[in-house]
Amino acid sequence: MARPVDSDAPAHNTSTSHDHVVFDIGGTWFRCGVRRPDGSLHRVSRQPAVNYLSHPRLSQPELRESVVDYILTETRRLAHRGSVHPLRVSISIGAALNGHTGTILNAGPLWGPDSQPFDLLGALAARRKDIMWFVTNDVTALATYFARHPKYQLVPKISVVTVSTGIACRTIEISGCRVPLHPRRGIQGEIGHVPVDFQANGQSIRLRCDCGAQAHLNAYCSGRGIPHVMARLATDLEQPDWRNPALLHNPAQWARILRRDLDEGKSAAGRLLDAVVRPLAQSVISLLTVDPEVARVVVTGGVPRTLGRHYRDALLRGLTSLGLYLTSDHDSSYFSETIEFADSEDDAGLHGAALAAESAPGSPCRTPPNAPLLLARRSRRMEEVRRTAYAVTVTDSGVLKSLIDSLKATSAGQHPVLFVDAAVSDTYGPAMVSGLEEAGFQPVLNSVAAGEESKSWSALAATLAAFERIGVTRTQHPVVAVGGGALLDSVGLAAGLYRRGVPYIRVPTSLVGLIDAGVGAKVAINAFGQKNRLGLFYPPTSVILDVAFLRTLPHRFMVSGVAEAIKIAVVGDLNLYHVLEAHSDRVSDPDFYRTEHGMELVARAADSTMSSLAGNLWEADLERPLDFGHSVSQVIEVAGHGVTTHGEAVAIDMALSLEIGRMRRITDPRLADRVIELMKNVGLPTRSRHVSAAQLFESLVETAGHRGGSQRFPLIRQLGSRPVFVSDITADELADAYGRLSSGRGRI
Repeated sequence: MARPVDSDAPAHNTSTSHDHVVFDIGGTWFRCGVRRPDGSLHRVSRQPAVNYLSHPRLSQPELRESVVDYILTETRRLAHRGSVHPLRVSISIGAALNGHTGTILNAGPLWGPDSQPFDLLGALAARRKDIMWFVTNDVTALATYFARHPKYQLVPKISVVTVSTGIACRTIEISGCRVPLHPRRGIQGEIGHVPVDFQANGQSIRLRCDCGAQAHLNAYCSGRGIPHVMARLATDLEQPDWRNPALLHNPAQWARILRRDLDEGKSAAGRLLDAVVRPLAQSVISLLTVDPEVARVVVTGGVPRTLGRHYRDALLRGLTSLGLYLTSDHDSSYFSETIEFADSEDDAGLHGAALAAESAPGSPCRTPPNAPLLLARRSRRMEEVRRTAYAVTVTDSGVLKSLIDSLKATSAGQHPVLFVDAAVSDTYGPAMVSGLEEAGFQPVLNSVAAGEESKSWSALAATLAAFERIGVTRTQHPVVAVGGGALLDSVGLAAGLYRRGVPYIRVPTSLVGLIDAGVGAKVAINAFGQKNRLGLFYPPTSVILDVAFLRTLPHRFMVSGVAEAIKIAVVGDLNLYHVLEAHSDRVSDPDFYRTEHGMELVARAADSTMSSLAGNLWEADLERPLDFGHSVSQVIEVAGHGVTTHGEAVAIDMALSLEIGRMRRITDPRLADRVIELMKNVGLPTRSRHVSAAQLFESLVETAGHRGGSQRFPLIRQLGSRPVFVSDITADELADAYGRLSSGRGRI
């Protein structure tokens, strides 16, 4: 709500052509910055929130005054001196407020139980009459931010649910970005203060909300409520570390512990998460029931962002269990398509504060009702959900039967086109052709050179030319790629490009392909001096993992494949790590994979890779556990000019990550030594003479470019669990760690 200045003050004709000072006052952080006319943010800063928990000795009036002082102080700092335009300041605040008047009705997360109403606009205007002030609720600001996104322009409404220090929801009409409010109280969507009958572990629990009332949704399901539930259930669920009093005052600490327990698959953590998510699922069901025009529910906030896929899966489970009458039972994909999880940027509240001000009725920034519509408003928008499904089969000496079964199951056609690695073509090619012919197929065999040279422009062009010569079609010529990871990449990319995509089957013949490269969806070639510079996400129709191919694999490439198995084990499967450790003297021997333990290793590694990719096959989440060992490995591999294999480069990258984790006290030194010892036992290197620390850091900068602009460098806290991702690695820190590896000072 905007507060006009006194009549003798300068006229406020502000528009989006001028800078806009913006604030986001939350229960955890205070943020501020300047939003430029082009929508960019500058001079952004943040500080820990001053709230009743962080400053327990301050009274409510003192806490309110601290917010006013912070806003005025930062406004003076951010205001452009000498500007001829009147200053416009917009504030998003985590409080229930009257959207018509701007009066704060309750700010429990900031000022504690029994929070009293406060006229923040009046307090600011009394101190600075020369400023055009605007205050809005933080979830309203966030809803306005999302409503401006092009993907929602052709739906009537969306609802934004934020689960952070508190919980709230806003339904917003996309046309005009209007948030309907109660005509007198000016509120909407305060679902965090809906009373609930909370049940967990067979008992009813009553807790106090920040607002002072008992048994509100916030008391159980918010970032402030969950640690109280953890403490209450710690004894019953035999989780003593949940009783730590520090968890109640440190959101990062309780979230880290719960995320760890969820990553480790502890049933207690899963039961607790299901319990705290279910009441929210009930609120979402009610929302969708009474307002069928809501086309999307966007779930965001610190809690779902920190708990990641676990939170998403739990909420979808809760929604599916409750069901939406006569809707979800007729459409099994209804919830997965309606509920979207958005990892909104930290600065979304700052953008939203400005956008809400521009959308407010009477705002000088608001587009007149008769103004021409934007192109996005008068154009139709196409939206499709990408779906894929493919089977991965593990066998020994059964590739032909599995291939025939796959071809029949997918009904991809009677003329399979086989591209077989020349190194194995003589051994396996003729037998595969004759077996397919006996099954009624008419195959075409192509023997091709493999290795990194197959991931080039010329090799890709040769494959595409072969497609054209054969007359490959989508319905009659399934492509079968039989070879190592490089051949699978190149042939897979050709299949994705030709005729906008023809079906293909992957049959990896290397250990890397069997446990890692063969089971994902990425295909690529090297270009412009860079690894995997050109590629697609193009899943196969099926994958066949036959360990019999390993019998002809050279020893060094067996060792290279073991590096990827170690990577998978460290970030996702403790049992796989135990298998690797117990058989470290044999895992690079092809004969080992003819044993039960060898088959178990391949099956576990492939399954763990698929589990890590599940739900993120298209890499919407840029914090990928399988990136362990793949932050700077590309430059290590390329710099060696063929001297260093892919797996050897991954091993050096993993060693560097372990050393940085050791230096930061994130990775236990004993854990780092244990993993390095395993790598050494199987014959993997931990250092390289062919690349400098400066080259490594330059590569890390390049890597950040396809990780959303952040390094997202994985560090290991516990074996078999999701890594910790950091984005503040410095050149000096990396050089120090690399130097310690090279000299042996890192005990590695």
